Amino acid sequence: MIVVTFAMGEESKDFLPLLEHRRERTPDGRHDLPVVEGTFGGVPLTVVHLGVGAASAEQRLKASGVFDGPTKPRLLLCPGYGGGLAPQLAHADLLLVENFSDPALLERAAALVAGPGVHRGRLTSEMVIIESAADKAALAAKTGTVCVDMETAAVAGLCAEAGVPMLAFRVISDDAQTTLPVPGYLLWDLETQKPPLGKLLWHLATHPSAIGGLLRMLESLPEVRQRLTKTIQTLVPAL
Repeated sequence: MIVVTFAMGEESKDFLPLLEHRRERTPDGRHDLPVVEGTFGGVPLTVVHLGVGAASAEQRLKASGVFDGPTKPRLLLCPGYGGGLAPQLAHADLLLVENFSDPALLERAAALVAGPGVHRGRLTSEMVIIESAADKAALAAKTGTVCVDMETAAVAGLCAEAGVPMLAFRVISDDAQTTLPVPGYLLWDLETQKPPLGKLLWHLATHPSAIGGLLRMLESLPEVRQRLTKTIQTLVPAL
């Protein structure tokens, strides 16, 4: 069995319909972030939605029970969206994460997905959403990494404890030159694990110039999600 993790349903919504014999369970009652079991290309899969941030990722991966059975997963894939920190990573490019991936899995994946817009490099997992191009540049200089997310380090820690090899990869949703159109806390509330819609709408009402940028950001996500889904489709049968 292979485990595949996503932070949000936004990232998984193109992949989940591809599963056969699909069934869902909600170990902690969160129907918006289910554990989904099924098969893809004959390979048994368990998809775990982690939520955003290290605390949610750790709690939900533990609650899923994927590491608790008598038979451990063969491997865990940790895909998702990421913020670019290096100028060579363009929107919708794919990054194979070197510092949180099993070396053998990384080499096999690199051979399978080689092509334009594919990179290898180090990732940092942070506690907050990195909003501005200036903050991204500062984080890159501080950490020596090329991409940022919020969950991969927590997932890697649990995989190491369980003795399960992991492959992490990210598709760039906002590149190093991009400043988010609204503050990060208005995009996602880490405590409720939902967008704070009331606060977001108030911000847009009082900052109407942000509306266009937010719409462009949302319109760019299908391309990112398609790249992510295609990568998973390539890797699962081969790994």
